[in-house]
Amino acid sequence: MNLTDVITGTPVTSEELRAARNRRILKKWELLSAGDGSCLVEFSLNIAGAVKVFPFARAAFREELRELQEKLGHFSIKNTKICEEPTGDHAFFLLDSPEIPVKQFLVSIEESHPLGRLFNLDVCGLDGVSVKRQDLHLLPRTCLVCGGDANTCLAQKRHSMELIQWQTAKLFNDHFRDRSADLAASAAVRGLLYEVSTTPKPGLVDRNNSGSHSDMDFFTFLDSSASLIPWFREFFCLGWDHADEADEQIFERLRYAGQRAETAMFSATHGINTHKGLVFASAILCGALGKVHAGKSLPLPAEEVLSECRKLGSCSLGDLAKLSRHQNKLSPASSIDMNSQDSRGSMPMDTKNHPPQAEPSALSNGERIFSAYGIQGARGEAAAGFPSAVRIGLPALKKWLAACFSLNDAAAMALLTLISEVDDTNMVHRGGPELAKKSKEQAKHLLSAVTNDSFKEILSSLDEQYIAMHLSPGGCADLLAVSLMFHFLETCGMISPVISSSLPHRRPPSM
Repeated sequence: MNLTDVITGTPVTSEELRAARNRRILKKWELLSAGDGSCLVEFSLNIAGAVKVFPFARAAFREELRELQEKLGHFSIKNTKICEEPTGDHAFFLLDSPEIPVKQFLVSIEESHPLGRLFNLDVCGLDGVSVKRQDLHLLPRTCLVCGGDANTCLAQKRHSMELIQWQTAKLFNDHFRDRSADLAASAAVRGLLYEVSTTPKPGLVDRNNSGSHSDMDFFTFLDSSASLIPWFREFFCLGWDHADEADEQIFERLRYAGQRAETAMFSATHGINTHKGLVFASAILCGALGKVHAGKSLPLPAEEVLSECRKLGSCSLGDLAKLSRHQNKLSPASSIDMNSQDSRGSMPMDTKNHPPQAEPSALSNGERIFSAYGIQGARGEAAAGFPSAVRIGLPALKKWLAACFSLNDAAAMALLTLISEVDDTNMVHRGGPELAKKSKEQAKHLLSAVTNDSFKEILSSLDEQYIAMHLSPGGCADLLAVSLMFHFLETCGMISPVISSSLPHRRPPSM
């Protein structure tokens, strides 16, 4: 987001500001003279310039207003007056409490809140005289720009209006960006943690066993998930900070950050590929969330988020096109090795970025499958707007939750649904296309026969079968994690509900 776009709105005149100030003074004395309280708190925002109200300012006012209504309750609120107007939002709280402890509490907010420097939190007694910081033997407020004495800087006009507004815009931008980045990262890491915790899962690492994976266990996934948390935030911030750039430029930024995220993952897992496919998916999803949120308030329209996912994801298809042209120059026998060491993830952020032990020119499993069968995997899924997740995984999850299944059990059934519908590159890699096809048909049959009482037994039996055959639906596991991410993004209020029937019809790609 461009900081010059933060403070935009209707400017007010000096006459309008004077009239508003007089109205506030009258309201102040009206409340004080009512005789119901002992002191009066006035809350407003310190916004320099002629534009006093804009989206971030209004959001910050309402956010802090809710906190004050809750916290000032300890001081016995007798009356509250709230006014939102073009000359600046403000609120009064009449309290039945001595003004000194109230002032001490308000100063703690001004000093500790990320936007505290922009808060005007004044308190006065029944005589109308405001309690000053000096009365509490505290230092004066610091300057927004240089950190010096704010009153001195104001009196001497040390800083230009443009510089003050730029710093104000930066405070607002950083606060709302960072808070939303935390929200997005929380949903993303919960998706990873809930996926690996879902038990039982056929052929996959869960709380019961390591499935068909001898090189990783439940705790490997916990370590990997924890290592990726700061990168989920970074993906979101890249989308937000560079929302004005072309999708191709944002994707290149996400690609580089994704490479570093993969490095962090491999460091945490000692070279084991646990989440490479999900690093890619999360980069696209979190980057899209950041870009859309830079221009809209929460909840974000799910359709716009998915549309941005398609735009960013499509930027990755050029890698597959290059790979296809390269493979066409080679003989089939020399272009692909389907017997290389397998792991759960399928698509890296960069075809040149692989675990330390791999050859620089080595292809990922997903790239081998694309070379052999044309299955686009994680890149195709993202470029289509995650249709397997939003049309299959997420609706199945909601269906079983509505049937009073626990989140664990609903996720297990959503996984079985994904296995029955998706061409999983990991299944093709491990068992070949025919066995992968039969596994889909088997999953469909099991879904038609499953009951509330039998599903865990059925999934446990399928787990034993997959382990014996060395099968692992790792692509579907990634899609389950993405489905869970969307579920958590909905429930935390970051996006509007994903209604699959309202989305453009796209055949789910192979994963």
